[in-house]
Parts: sequence; C-alpha cells; structure tokens
Amino acid sequence: MAQTGQKVLYFTRHTVYTIGALPSPLKPLDAPSLSDNVVTEIGKRAGLEVVCTNNGEVFDGDLSQYGTFVFFSSGSLQQLMGPESTQGSPPISARGKDRLFAALAAGTGFVGIRNTVSCSEELIGCHYNGHVRTQAATMLVKSPGFPGLSGAGECFSIVDPWYTFRDFQSDIHVVLAYETAGAEDVEIPEPRWQEIQKKLFRPPFPSTWARMHGKSRVFYTSMGNYDDTWNSPIFQAMLQGAITWTIGRVDADVAPNLSAATPGANQLSR
Repeated sequence: MAQTGQKVLYFTRHTVYTIGALPSPLKPLDAPSLSDNVVTEIGKRAGLEVVCTNNGEVFDGDLSQYGTFVFFSSGSLQQLMGPESTQGSPPISARGKDRLFAALAAGTGFVGIRNTVSCSEELIGCHYNGHVRTQAATMLVKSPGFPGLSGAGECFSIVDPWYTFRDFQSDIHVVLAYETAGAEDVEIPEPRWQEIQKKLFRPPFPSTWARMHGKSRVFYTSMGNYDDTWNSPIFQAMLQGAITWTIGRVDADVAPNLSAATPGANQLSR
C-alpha cells in the first residue's frame, strides 16, 4: 500500500527537450501547462490535491505528504540532477534523489509518462530502445479490468512517435500493447535510425504496464507526446485510474502477464 500522504506530486522537469503538453521555454517558469491542468483536474475528480512543479528542489522538502509521484520528465536521472533544463528549472540534488528513492522504498507510488522511461529503467521495468517517426498506433487493451479502462473497448488508436523497448522484466503486468501488424514501413535515411527502424517490426509489445517495485506501485505509459493525447477521455480516464491505484485508493490485479499478453515482447524482429 502507498504511504499515508494523499497529495499527488506532478513533476515535469525536462533536460533534453520539451515536448507537447508542456510550456515552451518562452513562458514563465511557473506557467501552468496543458498537462498541469489535466493532472490537476484529474486530481479534483478523484478528490486528490495535485502539486505541479518542474523544480527539482521539491525533493529536498517534505515528501511524506505525497502518496504518489507522477513524472513527465525527459533525460536520465543524472541529467535530471544536472544544471541543463529546457525550462531553466533547478535540478534534483543528490540529497533529493536519495529522499525520492527512500520514499519509493517506503511505499510511495510512481506514475511514469512517456520520456520518463529514461529516468529509471530499473523502476519502470525495461530498457528504452528508441522510437520511429509519428504514425497511427493501435493500442490493444490487455488488462480491461485495470482502473480507468472500462470505456476503452478492446482497442483504440492514437497518433504518436512509436516508442520501442527491450529487456522487459518478467514481473510486469501489461495493460496496453502496440499492435505491430500492418505498421507503416517507414524509411528513415539517417544511419542512426536504421537499426531502430528494423526493430520496430516485431510481435506486439507492451506500451503501458503496471508492476510492483518493492512496496511501491508503479505504472508507466509510453503515450503522452501530443496535446491530443492529453485531451483524450480514454487517456485521462486511464491516468486517473493509474494515479488512484498507485496512491492506494483502489486495488487492481497486476499479476505478471508478460508471457501471456505479449509472448513475443522481447523479440526485436520477426
């Protein structure tokens, strides 16, 4: 179960680049973004107070008030602890990093969105394997009973630059999977993309999942690159379900199902 704190910390420090649903570098540091507004509204619907920040110094403060951390960040943990930021925001300190992971070890929940996979692959449960250009993706609903997914049906479509992953940990519970059949065979001339491109065309693999990391309830979704996704009722309902599950308001069956839901998940090519 999550800790007794019932606030949600929504953390959006970006070090590599700023993507959709976040304020541009030209806006004031504390200007609310689309995603800030969406997560805040989700919190209101769930009866939860949301604190939104891209300031890494927040982890030097009182973390016991938070029942879950929601990260929509870019860059590795070391980059999040470094000075560079597209928003000009302060980094996470060494003390703040230790306090963050101590809170997770004590049972605070964690929701990772999109680029956050690079923050802690051990926590998320896989390795990031690059992405290809934007195209429509069919999301297969593999865990229809997960909180917030009752209205998603058997599948739905979004438009996103596809994220790919490798070395999935066997303990993950697949919530959504990419349907790779019929995916567009994109030709990208840059040599650095060619190997990644070949690895996209593979059996269906997880795009969204839940897992237990010690006492912490962890949820990750690769969706969230565009404003349209953040405005989607399906995405918002799923995110609300993830937040309420990680904070301990609701329970869910997150038994490992990788081999049953996506048996070829770790196969990088057909």
